[in-house]
Amino acid sequence: MITQSQIRNFAIIAHIDHGKSTLADRLLEITGLVKAGSHEEQMLDRNPISRERGITIKLAPVRMQYPHNGQEFILNLIDTPGHVDFSYEVDRTLACVEGAILLVDATKGIQAQTIANAYKAIEKNLTIIPVVNKIDLPQAQTEKTIQQLVDFLGIREEEVFKISAKTGLNVEELLRAVIDQVPPPRETQSVTYTDLQALVFDSYYDTHRGVIAFGRVFEGSIKKGAKVKLAATNISIEVTEVGTFLPELSPSGELTPGQIGYIVTNLKDIHEVRVGDTLIDEKSHIPPLSGYKQVKPMVYASMFTTDNADYLNLKKALEKLYLNDSALDFSPIYSQALGPGFRVGFLGLLHADVVRERLEREFGLSLVLTPPQVEYPFIDGFYQEPVVKIMIFTPQEYLGGIMQLCESYRGTFVTMDNKNQISIIYEMPLSEMISDFFDNLKSVTSGYASLDWELLRYDQVKADKLSILLNGDPIEEFSEVVVQERSFEKGNELVKKLREVIPRQQYEIKIQAQYKGKIIASERISPFRKDVLIHNSKVVGAGDVGRKRKLLEKQKEGKKL
Repeated sequence: MITQSQIRNFAIIAHIDHGKSTLADRLLEITGLVKAGSHEEQMLDRNPISRERGITIKLAPVRMQYPHNGQEFILNLIDTPGHVDFSYEVDRTLACVEGAILLVDATKGIQAQTIANAYKAIEKNLTIIPVVNKIDLPQAQTEKTIQQLVDFLGIREEEVFKISAKTGLNVEELLRAVIDQVPPPRETQSVTYTDLQALVFDSYYDTHRGVIAFGRVFEGSIKKGAKVKLAATNISIEVTEVGTFLPELSPSGELTPGQIGYIVTNLKDIHEVRVGDTLIDEKSHIPPLSGYKQVKPMVYASMFTTDNADYLNLKKALEKLYLNDSALDFSPIYSQALGPGFRVGFLGLLHADVVRERLEREFGLSLVLTPPQVEYPFIDGFYQEPVVKIMIFTPQEYLGGIMQLCESYRGTFVTMDNKNQISIIYEMPLSEMISDFFDNLKSVTSGYASLDWELLRYDQVKADKLSILLNGDPIEEFSEVVVQERSFEKGNELVKKLREVIPRQQYEIKIQAQYKGKIIASERISPFRKDVLIHNSKVVGAGDVGRKRKLLEKQKEGKKL
């Protein structure tokens, strides 16, 4: 029988594209869960969008077994995303494990999400195993990267593992280190069902079995037939199945303390299972597990179907994605121009792009998505602007260009660290950062800079609604709150873009930007010219070139024909 001392729960955390999913593949092969060469690369990245983009956008748990020092160990691994938009997935994962592999690409060194994710692990008092990956590549700067980790974590060089996840070099030694260094789950005597405490860290909707929750058992046990409830919502559940991830769902008798697995709830309302909630016994009054923060959307966009008949299909699709994505938020809206739709909240621009692509691919929807915008709360007669703290990692030679760029986006310098790579911290309005700041950052640094950010506070700001008018009628889908100093620039930008995309009609179209009751920018789309050489479906003037020229000249002069 497996005891808690034989369980290791750990995650792989890193900056985007540093090799997390490839390392997970090698671990699955070494533990015999899959056979080398018999599976797709990045096996735990099940989403086709994730595979195509080469990034992890969804956490993925898996249970492995491995013999070590005469004992059989259960290794519960959770692979995590590396992009800043999906950092909430890392938060959920780290609440369920005792250790983390901190993976760094030897060709790139420490980057922004490396630091951000490491701090999350340190805050949760997790054991961190530092690893330098891709040491087999000719451009690898292995020793430099090791020194960065030594300086950052305050460790010795020999504590850093050097591996190649692609070839498998030194990966088995790393696996043994996980067993030796990551502590087992805290021993508990609470194995009865009435003492149950299990954290829900993910979930998805199955059309046949309802909501399937992913959970980590901290106290007590849970099995098929158990009557439990969600502590925050007080909703009762009769469990129809429990099991583990191999990596497919594999039923088991029960989930005991320290184990990570799934719980089939049979609930049909996808809003009833909140990620971050705690499963407890139905008759228990045990409080929810603490330390989990509910994530909130940072940007919003309006979403419509090109065919209004698909409105209900969009609603159902958003509800299904909502269960699997606790950061997604949506509410119904109506547009005179586009019909019924939804105002949808996202974590960032990549999150918005991934959600749109999933809706179109998985549910066959044709969508119109307005540009994502920031919300400005209106409190005591003033707009409040969200301000973020951004951390940029860059080589020394790009420092000047980055500082100029940040200042042009209303950034305020905070501090700078000159160790190895330069790390710069700025405060910046969220609306500036989500525009084209990251694209320009990549441009001025030739792609070498990396960025992490977090919401800092809300500041009172002079702002008002920028309205877009078409022939005098306001179009709400293109209206947004804009700070006063950016109003003229934003108004001109919007009317010029609309002039490029709105097709010509038989009548003139006036496009105007209005701010505080004044028109601040204007463009016009001229109508199609009437073909004066055609009358009653016949060519006027036949072969008389002079008559044709006379008709065209009259039209040009604006004379009535």
